[in-house]
Amino acid sequence: MQPITVTSVEATALELPLARPISSALGVYPHVDCTVVRVHTDDGHVGTGFTACLGGHASAAIVPYIDRELAPRIIGENVLQPEQLWHRMWSPNKARQRAGLGVWALSAVDIAIWDCVGKAAGLPLHTILGGYQQLVPVYGSGGWHSLSDDDLVEECRGFAELGIGAYKYKIGTDRDRERTALLRQEMGPEFVLLADANQKFNVREALESAAMLAEYGVAWIEEPVVADSTDDLAAVARSSPVPTAAGENNYFRWGFRELCERNAVDYLQPDIARCGGVTEFRKIGALADSFGLSLTSHLWHELSISVVGAAPSGWACEYVELIPEGALTRSFDVVDGHLAVPDVPGHGVEFTTEALTSYRVS
Repeated sequence: MQPITVTSVEATALELPLARPISSALGVYPHVDCTVVRVHTDDGHVGTGFTACLGGHASAAIVPYIDRELAPRIIGENVLQPEQLWHRMWSPNKARQRAGLGVWALSAVDIAIWDCVGKAAGLPLHTILGGYQQLVPVYGSGGWHSLSDDDLVEECRGFAELGIGAYKYKIGTDRDRERTALLRQEMGPEFVLLADANQKFNVREALESAAMLAEYGVAWIEEPVVADSTDDLAAVARSSPVPTAAGENNYFRWGFRELCERNAVDYLQPDIARCGGVTEFRKIGALADSFGLSLTSHLWHELSISVVGAAPSGWACEYVELIPEGALTRSFDVVDGHLAVPDVPGHGVEFTTEALTSYRVS
């Protein structure tokens, strides 16, 4: 196949409004801060990628970093060599991409590159990566601290009405037991509950919380301790009566390899828009396969279904609607608790022209 050249790269900062502020143990969030990347090629294809987080204004730093450091490394290069382009961006930037916003920027560009590859081949990204399953299970996610008890139950039931059999809610307050007991009472013994601590506890507190969660048959405790300390997470995992999950704040295959080798988690949760993009997510999926762990995802089900669905270890995608209705050119609808992988070239995620204009941060 003839080379297809990258001709330009656009990075755009968006502030996507939420219907109402939401909160976790980490803070209160009024909006989604999003950086959209569009990679243009000389055959006319445009690939889309994005990185995003709840609240904040990280895009103010990510956009110029992409414009000045990453885009010049790939313009004029063959988009059909995503692994090479990933290394072209990462290798001279290692000091700025050990974690954090530098990796977020790399992830967004890499996702756009892989979208170009799929479009050039006329194949879904999911197919290119292996195409393991066409229908990907999802678990509902929310349970924000800002929800009243009635709202908490209503949200959980709303997911159940879509055929979703699992719900993740936030813990880390003095009402953790009451909220957990309420959900178990209302949803019954068979419904799967997942608890997310958002790094709230130390090891002792995490084990106390895990013991409480075990009383109600909760299926995992997510990020119980600070994400930077694998030692602490491994200590929790050794003694916790419920499985552990983590990964949204880990970077590259090496960070996830440490989680695997230390037996620190039962569920790996890479964020495709943070961990290093598609290039790294597929390697993290291979780690999950190798260590017999379950692979899931952090947020952005619109992108994640293509990569989780391509991995034999793929367990489920986190499902929560954070991108405003109508901001994307296609919808991603849950049917019987599953999302269908888009049967279109690339990953199928594109922002509308109206969204790129109306939500743009000047």
